[in-house]
Amino acid sequence: MNELITLQPLTLTPPRGFDDLIADIGNGENGFGGTSLFRGDVTRKEFLLGCLRDRDPALVDSGRVAQTIFLVIGDSTHVIGMVRVRHYLNDALRIKGGHIGYYIRPSFRGKGFARRALNLALQELRVLGELRALITVDSNNPGSIKVIEACGGVVESEDIDAASGEAFLRYWIEL
Repeated sequence: MNELITLQPLTLTPPRGFDDLIADIGNGENGFGGTSLFRGDVTRKEFLLGCLRDRDPALVDSGRVAQTIFLVIGDSTHVIGMVRVRHYLNDALRIKGGHIGYYIRPSFRGKGFARRALNLALQELRVLGELRALITVDSNNPGSIKVIEACGGVVESEDIDAASGEAFLRYWIEL
């Protein structure tokens, strides 16, 4: 598929299709966590305000890092997915989580969107001054492993998540 995509920072007025994306993400899958909006912990407006607040390191809650949430938008204005770009790493993210998390809606998978979205996210991280990106992935997620490796990811280690007992891989990508 040759459809162009862009990363659009989440705003207080997300495009049509945002609510469908949140429903598709649900409680999360393959290491991409769900959202407080889907769980009903916050209202839509509170969720969006929280996403905007999280961009500012001075406003981020203790134990968290600044991050920008982007929507993956196709040239046909479809909301294809979501990308979380963490501006830096804390100790927990150095173990699992890394700099970037991405989610592509099931109806858009297998069409190259994840690879293109990850490449755009890597560019955003480079603008923030990072020299390399850590990306972690569940070991049983061959699609995402393929995407990370296609973007230059080099596996550093395989570890076990202490909470779930599941294996995951840690990849570094030079920027």
